[in-house]
Amino acid sequence: MVDYNSLFIKHTDCNIHTITLIRDSILASSNKLQDKLNLLDEMEHLFSKMLDNSRLLTQFLNEVDTHFTHSREEIENFSSWLKKIKESASNIDRLSSQANLLSINSAIEAGHIGREGAGFSVLAQEMKKLSLEIQKQDSSIASINNNLGARFIPVKETTEKNQEQVQQIKIQVEEGHQNLTSLSEQVSELKHIFTFISMQQFFNTVKLDHVLWKEAIYIHLLNNDDELCVNLHTECRLGKWYYQGDGRKFAGTEAFRRLEEPHKLVHECGRLALSANINGNQEAVTQYIEQMEQASVGVIKYVDALLNSESY
Repeated sequence: MVDYNSLFIKHTDCNIHTITLIRDSILASSNKLQDKLNLLDEMEHLFSKMLDNSRLLTQFLNEVDTHFTHSREEIENFSSWLKKIKESASNIDRLSSQANLLSINSAIEAGHIGREGAGFSVLAQEMKKLSLEIQKQDSSIASINNNLGARFIPVKETTEKNQEQVQQIKIQVEEGHQNLTSLSEQVSELKHIFTFISMQQFFNTVKLDHVLWKEAIYIHLLNNDDELCVNLHTECRLGKWYYQGDGRKFAGTEAFRRLEEPHKLVHECGRLALSANINGNQEAVTQYIEQMEQASVGVIKYVDALLNSESY
């Protein structure tokens, strides 16, 4: 006669083994994704530093550009003053020429007057010397002015050229900053996608853990094992995640708060069913198993709700 209990246990063990392999594969994939997430975290941090440096460089270039603008304004002001000096020197030269001409005319008139105009003649000669000295000084001023003007032309051209180069660099830096910003946003989006997939795989692993744990309860019932052979709700993967791990990130969600009770009930009812089975109370076993299965539905429901909460 076929021992159906042994056959059922054997095939259930095979199914459990298959589900375990699937679960472990999903978990390994989730762990690999977590490694990628760590890399994306580093990239995000690096992009943040690069963007900060880019902003500082743009600010520095703006300051340099402003400095060049002020320098050009000062050069223009100085050139304007040189122009005014040149105009003033030209006026002085014109006036000294007129004074020289006047002294010549005065000397001629003094000669016509004769002895009475001797003093006037001396004054005309002094006036001529003074006008010639003024013309000489004026010529010197004009020469210095022209030299300064000639020297400032390349300074002005160099300043303008440097400012143009700074402005070109600033444009390139700003374009680079925009590209970095776009790339940083793409990395953040990729990180969000990877995080979602990683959490999805983790929650799928948890759900498979949940199925395997229940299957183990049925095997233990057939083997007449006691409740000590299964763990508490705080000891399984979901329990450790909920009370000690990253589950606290979801603490503000309703799904997280509602998950605790059915999860706890699944473990308690499974253990109570094993205890009742040892004591031969089959009615209690049936009652606890039904409660375990009902609570199991709640666990799956709220685990799925956590994935859709976007608190990761």
